[in-house]
Amino acid sequence: MAWIAIVLKLIPAVIKLMKIAEELFDDVPDSGAEKKAYVMAAIKAVVEAATGFGADDVLWGKIEKAISLLIDAVCIFLFPKDAK
Repeated sequence: MAWIAIVLKLIPAVIKLMKIAEELFDDVPDSGAEKKAYVMAAIKAVVEAATGFGADDVLWGKIEKAISLLIDAVCIFLFPKDAK
């Protein structure tokens, strides 16, 4: 399966994981990096399970970049920063 197909199939899971991370880190100020790391670790585990343990670094590198950008984009819409 091409890496882009994997990323597209992961979009709903990424959004759900982002909502879970938001709840888990609700009381932690400035925890954006921790939330993102939580989501990335969970997605990596899913990818490794789906592609076989020890998925190659090239495949994960492509997926990781795309998921990172997706997380950043989704944050803008789901969790906008409070206007100050």
